[in-house]
Amino acid sequence: MHDDQYKRLFAFPRLVEDLLRGFVGGDWLDDVDFSTLDKRSAEFVSDEGRARRGDTVWRVRRRGAWLHVLVMFEFESRDDPDMALRILEYTALLYQELARNGALEPDGHRPPVLPVVLYNGTAPWRAPREVGELIAPAPPSLARYQPAQRYVVVDERRVRSDDAPEGNLMAAVAALEQSRSMEDLHRVATALERRRWVPGEERLDLVFAKWLERLMRRLAPRDAPPTMVSTVEEARMTLEERVSQWPRQWRQEGLEQGIEQGRALLCRLAARKFDAAAGEGLAAALTGVADPDRLAQVGDWIIECETGADLLARVRGDGRAGG
Repeated sequence: MHDDQYKRLFAFPRLVEDLLRGFVGGDWLDDVDFSTLDKRSAEFVSDEGRARRGDTVWRVRRRGAWLHVLVMFEFESRDDPDMALRILEYTALLYQELARNGALEPDGHRPPVLPVVLYNGTAPWRAPREVGELIAPAPPSLARYQPAQRYVVVDERRVRSDDAPEGNLMAAVAALEQSRSMEDLHRVATALERRRWVPGEERLDLVFAKWLERLMRRLAPRDAPPTMVSTVEEARMTLEERVSQWPRQWRQEGLEQGIEQGRALLCRLAARKFDAAAGEGLAAALTGVADPDRLAQVGDWIIECETGADLLARVRGDGRAGG
């Protein structure tokens, strides 16, 4: 499922651009014309007829010449010690394919390649990132004959997605990989909803919505109603509308941690819908509240109230919210 999810996402040039801008970086990006991003075949056949398949390949113009971006998806629980060798092989096959199709640079040179590995494993990535690290040390007279290539790793569960520019879609991907609560999902959905898709990117809304849908099902309490959404807006609204249902289910399951998440999510929703003061005021009013029915009532009020002041007046005047 993850493999298909990422292939759908990285069929869009915006994901490639946001990956490079937000998580690879470098002065060389100033010379890239991202309007020329062009998806290429990732099916390679060697001169000997051996077939290999990369995950996705794009090319983009930089200073009038092509740069090829090879993106590898690694969804195992741990890193691949031989990734540097795999990338070296894919790069060689890509160059053979370009030569076979007459797609070399006008002067006959092969274009540069940027290999990027997207990794979401539970253990940190520690595999060598330079192919030379897999080769036994050699004296200087031999070292110059050894292959040399390095790749970039984006360890999605550990990168700081909030360091990327606002609206960066690769940051949203990383944030979803790091999501551990409904509050996390709501934060990502809200950020995605603020972003307006440019022409040609509309289907990205569906891809992200279906990912949010799967995560909601995984994080929701047992016996929660099935979640079906087709847009990010629907996902965000579902998260808000069902917040009043989850506390009751958490009580039935005896999940103390769920109650804590429920209070935090209510405060987050209040801050998002109204302002930070409403979220802070609600947090103070709900301190120590552990009754799911009371939390459910507050969830209903967040939906019903027009202002943060109205919400806080109801909570403080309830006589029960403070315990």
